[in-house]
Amino acid sequence: MAFVDLSMIWQPLEQAAMRRLWRRLARRAENRTQEMSHGDCLILAPHPDDETLGCGGLIMRKREAGQRVHVAVATDGGATGATGAVSGMLGDDMIKLREGETIAACALLGVSASHIRFLGFPDGALSAQSVGLEAQIVALVQELSPSEIFVCALHDGHRDHVDLARVVRQLHTADRLGGATLWEYPVWFWDFRSWRPEGLSNKAGFVAGLRNSSRSARHLKAVALDLDGIVQRKRKALACHRSQTGALEGELGWSGLPASFLEFFFRDRELYFEIARTRDGATKR
Repeated sequence: MAFVDLSMIWQPLEQAAMRRLWRRLARRAENRTQEMSHGDCLILAPHPDDETLGCGGLIMRKREAGQRVHVAVATDGGATGATGAVSGMLGDDMIKLREGETIAACALLGVSASHIRFLGFPDGALSAQSVGLEAQIVALVQELSPSEIFVCALHDGHRDHVDLARVVRQLHTADRLGGATLWEYPVWFWDFRSWRPEGLSNKAGFVAGLRNSSRSARHLKAVALDLDGIVQRKRKALACHRSQTGALEGELGWSGLPASFLEFFFRDRELYFEIARTRDGATKR
């Protein structure tokens, strides 16, 4: 009897569900390109490469308009799937490599190395660093006085993304972000695993994930930033993150981020969610 890899059946369905989620949000999204191209900002990225994936177009638009953009990367990126997959590369080597990749990518987007901060928290362990993370973010806000702050989406699913977004939302609710407008940008939001509860069968997990993503789509209101004329430069910037694209020499057993995931970041627009502060806490609007 031939073995059937059930993941080959469910993965296309999950990918189709994510494409449907993107279309649903994009269809209703107001184009705010002109407005979002202005205003100094701080980009908070959980890992090296998230700044490019989620905000590459935004960074370019703001820099073209002469706005200040600072990027702060929360974790050191040492736990990437490429660590150990590259012959002879240790964790410290990967950390240095990923810092260099970020500097190169940001240079293409228009941000100099002097405007990038590496906070250096251990990759995969932000949940244990919330006090230190909070202190560093507050210090950055006090130093830079950005008018806007962009952080990964709370719905991203990945634990570092969720932890960073949660800390920033808490600071926003407590009015500790200097009055800056807070935005979230989706990254792992476009991976079905962010919506699918763990421990369920393929069918039950798919149904639950579909229900969760559909429910969120009904309540989320995205705004759009047009990528017309700059998509290829965003691709080149992401290509600088060679450890994440499977392009490292000697890389074994790690083919990089899948094309079915990356497609969401090279469409005709980027999507963002504005976070409002209320008495009951920070909520999307």
